[in-house]
Amino acid sequence: MNTTIQTSNLLSSLPMVWKKIFCFFVSYFNGEVYRFVLTTSGELALEKQKKTDKQPLILIVSRPFYSEQTRTYPVDNKSELKKLLALELSELTIDEKANTYYHNWGSDSSLMNGSSKVNLWKFQNIVPSAFLQLPESLLLAITIKNTQIIQKQETQEKSIQKEGTQNLYITRLGDTIYSLVQTNIISSVQRFAMSVGISQVEDTKIIENNNLAEQLALGMKKLPLPLVMDFIQLPQVESRLSFFKKIFIPSLFVIIMYLFASSGYLSYKLHSLQGKLESQKEEVSSTLQNQINFDQKLTRYTALQKFLSTQKNYSPVWLIMADLFPVAQFTNIRIEQKRFVIRGSSVKATQVLDILSKNERVKNAKFDFPTRRNRNRDVFVISFDLVNIKNEGDDHG
Repeated sequence: MNTTIQTSNLLSSLPMVWKKIFCFFVSYFNGEVYRFVLTTSGELALEKQKKTDKQPLILIVSRPFYSEQTRTYPVDNKSELKKLLALELSELTIDEKANTYYHNWGSDSSLMNGSSKVNLWKFQNIVPSAFLQLPESLLLAITIKNTQIIQKQETQEKSIQKEGTQNLYITRLGDTIYSLVQTNIISSVQRFAMSVGISQVEDTKIIENNNLAEQLALGMKKLPLPLVMDFIQLPQVESRLSFFKKIFIPSLFVIIMYLFASSGYLSYKLHSLQGKLESQKEEVSSTLQNQINFDQKLTRYTALQKFLSTQKNYSPVWLIMADLFPVAQFTNIRIEQKRFVIRGSSVKATQVLDILSKNERVKNAKFDFPTRRNRNRDVFVISFDLVNIKNEGDDHG
C-alpha cells in the first residue's frame, strides 16, 4: 500500500487570488465557526471566528455534525428518480427537510441493472445557517481519484462531549462518496476499505490539521457547478421579512390605519355571523369536510385516469415470468424498443433461456450480453419479444 502524506507543498498550485476569495466568502464549522486566513508564508489556515465577524456566506461543515448516506435506487431515469426522492423527503419535518440535501451521481452502468447511486447529507440543527452549506467529506473526496482513500485527523470538540483526535476515512467508489469516523470496528484504512467494498487499497492520503484548510480550498476549486446547485439554500424567511419591512414601512402604516378604521365594522359583522353560524356549526363543518374529501378523491381519480390512459397493457409477460421465478432471481425488467429485457442471476443461465424459448408466447429470446459467473451463479441479460402482443393487449384492455 502506498501512503502519501498530504502537505501544503503538494497544493502549491492554488493561485493566491483564489485563496483570497476563499478566505472572504468561506468559513468552517466544527462545533464553533472558524474563518480561513492567510499565513505570512501565503498558506491557508483556520482561525476561530469572533462574535463580531459577519455571518458566513459559504459554510463547510465538519463530518461529526452531519450524517451521510449512500443509497442505490433501481431507477435509471432522472425524472423518475427525482420524483422518488421528493416523495421520501416529503415525509420529513420542515426542519429536517431544510437541512437535508442529495446529489444523484447518475446511472450505475457497471452493474448493468439500471440503478442509480445517490448521496444524502443531513446537517444537525446546531449548524449555523448560511447561503451554502457543504459537507467536508464531499470537498475532500473531490480531490482524490476513484478508490483512493483519505485519512484525516478529526479533532473532537467539547460540544459533542468528546475531546481528542479520531481518524476520518473518506473515499470515492464509482463517483459515490463514502466516509466514516473511526470506531472500534472501523479502526484502520484496511477495515474501512473492506466496509465499502474496496478489495485492495492502492493509495492513501493522510491529511494533517496544518494542511486541512489548503485541501478544503482545493476541493472547493474542483467542485462542479451541478453539485453546487444541489446545496443552494435560499435566505431565511426572517431576513426576507426584515428586508421588506424596511422598504415598505410607509405602505404598512397606511394598511394599519385602514385596518384600525374598519375594525369596528368588522367586529359588528363578526358578532352577527357568529350568532348564525353557532347553530349550524356541526352541519357546516361536516359539509366542508365532505367537500374537501370529495375534491381530494376527484383529483386523485383524475390523475390516475390520465396516467392509465397513457399506459399499455403488458400483463401477458407475467405469465411468462411465473415460469422463471422458481429457477432465477431478477433485478430488473424493462422494455427497450418493444423488446422485454430481463436482468438477473441463476444457477444455470441457459436453463432460463431454454424455458423462454419453449414458451409459446415468446419469440426471438436471446442473451444480450455474455453471462458472467458470480458467487456460483450465472448473471445474465436476456431479451425477447411477445407473440401477438397487440392483440393480447387489446383483449385484456
